[in-house]
Amino acid sequence: MHAPVPLISWVKAGDWCGVVDNFSPGDAEEWLPIPRAHGPNAYALRVRGVSMEPRYRDGSIIFVDPSKQADHGSNVVVRMDNEAEATFKQLVVEGDTKFLRALNPDWPGPKLIEINSSATICGVVIGQFIPD
Repeated sequence: MHAPVPLISWVKAGDWCGVVDNFSPGDAEEWLPIPRAHGPNAYALRVRGVSMEPRYRDGSIIFVDPSKQADHGSNVVVRMDNEAEATFKQLVVEGDTKFLRALNPDWPGPKLIEINSSATICGVVIGQFIPD
């Protein structure tokens, strides 16, 4: 088994973008086991909302690794510079342009949001846990 990771809030995830220090016990709601290899700064988030359904449903836990390379098709946690909280979407790369895409085909918001230097990728999703 690999070291447990902290379950943190979306605001804290946005705060931790670009931070390379390890989490301390007080930073987490709880510490969760993760059955796969991960970098030293990996963390967990509870999915909120339906933008990434049906693959990631509201209330499921995603495991995020900031040390993993974000490529086209990666599901990523991103903080927009003008937002306090991070968001969770799929990364789409077309040439030199990057977009965020909601996976939910019924999502009423924009299907693609262009991102540039005003966005920081906080990590790549490496797994999920779906509680009963």
